[in-house]
Formats: sequence, structure tokens, C-alpha cells
Amino acid sequence: MARVRMVRWACWAVMLGLCALATHGEMQQQCPPRSDISPCSCQVKKNGLDILCEFTDQQHINNAMAILKGKSLVIFYLKLRHNNLRKLPGFVFLGLDIRHLTIHNSSLSVVEEASLSSIGKMLTQLDVSQNGLTQVPSAAYKNLHHLLILNMNHNKINSLHARAFQGLDTLEILTLYENKINNIDPEAFVGLEKKLKRLNLGGNGLTSVPQKALVILDMLKKLEMQENRISDIREGDFEGLKNLDSLGLAHNKLRIVPSRVFSHLTVLNSLELDGNNIDTVDPEAFAGLEENLQYLRMGDNNIHTIPTEALKRLHRLRHLDLRANNITYISEDAFAGFGDSITFLNLQKNDIRTLSGMIFENLNSLETLNLQNNKLMHITEDVMEPILDTLRVVDIMDNPLLCDCDLQWYKNWLSGLKDKDDEMMQKKRTVCMMQQEHREYNLQSLPLEKMSCVIKSPNLIPNAATALTARFMAAFSVCFWAVIYI
Repeated sequence: MARVRMVRWACWAVMLGLCALATHGEMQQQCPPRSDISPCSCQVKKNGLDILCEFTDQQHINNAMAILKGKSLVIFYLKLRHNNLRKLPGFVFLGLDIRHLTIHNSSLSVVEEASLSSIGKMLTQLDVSQNGLTQVPSAAYKNLHHLLILNMNHNKINSLHARAFQGLDTLEILTLYENKINNIDPEAFVGLEKKLKRLNLGGNGLTSVPQKALVILDMLKKLEMQENRISDIREGDFEGLKNLDSLGLAHNKLRIVPSRVFSHLTVLNSLELDGNNIDTVDPEAFAGLEENLQYLRMGDNNIHTIPTEALKRLHRLRHLDLRANNITYISEDAFAGFGDSITFLNLQKNDIRTLSGMIFENLNSLETLNLQNNKLMHITEDVMEPILDTLRVVDIMDNPLLCDCDLQWYKNWLSGLKDKDDEMMQKKRTVCMMQQEHREYNLQSLPLEKMSCVIKSPNLIPNAATALTARFMAAFSVCFWAVIYI
């Protein structure tokens, strides 16, 4: 019995000790009195404290940091926003455990070497966006050995010097959007090659792809270089980026997509080329992208015809965006050889005047078709029939459609939609013009009787399977009678 009592007392002692530790831990995460750190504020979050200092100056921030020091607090978020903080002095965070640090829109232009060194073992995210930095403060960053995300968007950096980010060997995301970068040293990203997965160089002044600097980043998955002044891309520009999944080159000054320019990007899934001035796409432009490219955006360019020869090799393509080009005509074989996997096709804001033949015959998986804002006067059921079976969204608004019997396919197709697709389509006001009456009619309420149409009920519209069966039976009949006569 004595031994049992001893065991019980030992268990109680352990439990009490754990409770005391838990209570102590909870006490540690209590916010200091508001008056002590004013004008800063504090909230307790699940992983630590969330401290916000806004619209104040260097002295008030220094005072607040002094109060927080030495209390064994975990500051999960320290947000210094909209302040007058032109310089981040050395050792300002000494004695603090900070995991996420934001210094945003605070006129910051100088970061002293010792300002971040004391929190280098804890800090995982650093945001110094929308400030006045003119260069990367490499000396201050070199001890941030656990940093995962660095945001330097909206500063005034004009060049990236050699080894600008050395020491940040755990960094996974680096964003430098909207600076003034026009020069990148070939060794600028040395030290980032082990972990960097996303790099944003968009909104700068680059005139060419910084190939020599990028070639070492073989772990990179997403590269954003939109909104620069890149006028030419060449084969070899993306050599070394063997794991790149997404490439953004939108809103540059490209005119030509040359042969084999992306040939090293064999796992690329998404390519954005919209908002350039592209008028020429080489037949071998997308060589190397056959196995993985699914999303291709080429809207807002100067393309005059669907670049079938270049697209033919992309047999896994799902999303093709060619909006706002100068396409006037779609050839019968425009989607031959690559269209069977496309689920989304955007051709809005072109100059397409007619749709004829079996142009959509190869689009066996198409779910969304956007033909809005073209010059179409007629869209016949024969043209649409191969895709009516799979279509969930079709946008033919803002075309000069004339009311005719052939448009009843739209009303019948609409009646077969369900749920969210139906709700979205019902909101679209798609109209045609009745010339005799000089008035518009909604396609959902076409006056078929007045137009002397042969009215077809929805279930009489042949779907793709029915059409295929009909073709098969016709062929079988020909063969059967040929055999009989032989």
C-alpha cells in the first residue's frame, strides 16, 4: 500500500508540475499593458503575440521594443507600418524573439548591419515593402539563416549586385516586384540555389532575360518577369531552370516567339505571354513543352490566326487564352492534333466574322468557350453540335447576331444546364437583332413561331455520341450493301 501511495503522489506531483508549466507558458504570452507600449497595440494569437505599431516614429518604436525585451515573449507578428522610420538601427531587436517582421511604407532607406542579427535564428518572414531602399542591404541579411520569405516589393532598387542575398540559404520566396532593376549581376543569386522556389522580378526595367544569374536556380518553380521591357527571348535563356513549373512574361515588348526558346523547361505547366506585341509564333516555339504544358495565355497580342503548327505538339493543353488579338478567321483544322484536352478556350475581343464547318470537332473536352465581342452574325447548330455535349459555359454576348432559327440550339442547350453553370448563364443577357422588327430579342426567348421555325425540343438535339453513332451506322450501311451486291 505504501508503494501505491508513493506512486500516486509522484503522479500528482508530475501533473501539478505540468500544470504550473502550462500556466507559466500562458502567462508568458500575455500582452503588456497598452499604456506601456503605446502607441503600439498587442493581441494574443495562437502562436504568440501580434504587435502593431502604426503612424509613429523611431523613438516610440524604440521605447516599445525596450518594454518587450527580457520577458521571454514569442512575438509571432511585429508589424511596423506607415511610420517615420528612415533607418533601422543596430540591435533594435536585441533580446526579442520575432518570427514575422513587417516594416511597410515607413520611408525605410537604411538597414544597419547589426539591426537584424539578433533575431536571425528565429525570423522566418521579412517584409520591407514600399520603402525607399536603393540597394539590397546584404550585410544586414547575411545572418538570417532561417528566413523563408523575403518581400522587397515597391522599393527603389536599380541593380542587384554580386552575392546580394548570400547567407539566406533557406530562402524559398523572394519578391522584388515594382523596383527599378535594370541590371542583375551574374552572381546576384549565389547562395539561393539550394531552396529558392519562387522569384518575382516583375515591374522592373529589365530589357533581356538575366540568364547568367538565373542558370544556377535549378530548384526554382515559379519565375515572374511580367511588366518589364524585355523585347527578345532566345533559345538558352531559360537553361538550368529544370524544375520551373510557371513562367510569367506578360506585358513586356515581345514581338516574336522564336524556335525552341522554352526547350529547357520540360516540366513547365503554365506560360503567360499575354500583353506583348506578338505577331509571329514559330512552328517550333513550344518544342520541349509537349509533356506538361497545360495553361497558355497569349491574349492582348497581335496574332492574326490561331498558331496551329506551334500548338500541335501541346497534346496536354487544357487552357488556351487568345483573347484580344486580331484573329478574323478560324480554319477548319485550327485545333487538329491538340484540341482534345482543352477545357477552356477564350477567343473574346477578336475580329472573328464567321464560324463554319467542323472547326470545333476536335475539342472533345471543351467546357468553357468565350466568343464575346467579335463580329459574328450567325452561329449555326451544325458548328456548335460537336461541343454541346461537354460545354458548361458559352459566352456569345456583344456580337451583332441576327435572329434566325439556327440559334435555337442556344435555348435548348441552356435548358439542360444545372446548378452554378445554369445560374451564371442565366445572368448573361445574350441578344440577337430581328431585322424585320428592328428590335432585340433575348436568345432565351426567341419568338420561334413568329420566325416560322421548325421547333426542336432539347432532347432532339443530337449530342456528340449520337452524331458519332449516326456516322458509324451510315458507314456500316454502305459496307453492308456493298457486301450484298458483291
